Amino acid sequence: MPELRTNRLRLVPLEYSHVEVMHEMSVDPEVRRYLFEGQIIPVSQVEEMVASSQQCFAERNTGFFALHIDDASDVDHGAFVGFCGHRVFENGEDMELLVGMRTRFWGRGFGEEAARAVLRFGFEDCGIKRVLAATDTPNQRSVQVLQRLGMSFTHRRQWHGLDTVFYDMSAEEFAAQSD
Repeated sequence: MPELRTNRLRLVPLEYSHVEVMHEMSVDPEVRRYLFEGQIIPVSQVEEMVASSQQCFAERNTGFFALHIDDASDVDHGAFVGFCGHRVFENGEDMELLVGMRTRFWGRGFGEEAARAVLRFGFEDCGIKRVLAATDTPNQRSVQVLQRLGMSFTHRRQWHGLDTVFYDMSAEEFAAQSD
C-alpha cells in the first residue's frame, strides 16, 4: 500500500484503526454541515467506507488516505487531521477527489496540501486521466481549495438533495501547472 508525504503530512491508506476517529468526525456538527450529507453515520458505515477504500486500493492502487501531522515541531505531531483520497464516482467511470478535515485543523492548509499530493499520486502513479470533485455550494472554503488546486468549475445542480458545484481536472492540466 502506498504512503505519501508532504512537507507537513504523512498520508497512509485508511485502515480499520481509523474507524473511531472517522466516526467522531461524523458526530461533529460543523463537519456534518458539508460532509456525510449532514448525517451522523453509524460505525458500520465508517467500516464500509474503509472496506471500500481498501478495495479501491487493491483494484486501482488508490483510495482514501488518513492524514497525520508529520512535522516534529508541530505541537500536534502525529495527530489524525482527516482524510483525503479518491473513490470511484457514482457513474462508475470517473474518479472523485474527497477531503474531510477535523474542525480543529481547519484553516491550516492541510486539506489543500493533502489534496495536491493525492492528485499528483493519482495522475502520475495511478494513471488516472481525470478527477472530479463536488461540494455543497455554500461550502466556500472547499470551493476556494478546489480553485487553488487548479480545478475547473463544470456545473452546478441538485445532487443528493443539495445545491452542489462540480469541478474537474485532467492529468494534462495538472502536469501543465506543475511545470
